[in-house]
Amino acid sequence: MISLDQVVCRNKQTASRILAGEAIVLTPADSRIYAFNETGSRVWELLADELTVGQIADRIQGEFQVSQEQAQADVVAFLQTLLDRGVVTLSGYVEPDRR
Repeated sequence: MISLDQVVCRNKQTASRILAGEAIVLTPADSRIYAFNETGSRVWELLADELTVGQIADRIQGEFQVSQEQAQADVVAFLQTLLDRGVVTLSGYVEPDRR
């Protein structure tokens, strides 16, 4: 299960474009095409910034005006689905801020 402290990256073997606000992703290994809705497309864009899953959820919460719990649950579920399909990979963990 993906955690909020992990960094998820686009699979380097995927090709993608944003067309009319929607991300279109091609996975050459199995020739599948995925089209994401507005929220999924925004998550896809944010993956380029090497943010943690929690940071992505925070951005989604602010931009789409949903609760923190809903944003976290939705982002984790979406990224887990993409991970299961090989569209994204896990980059690793970010150490918690221990101030």
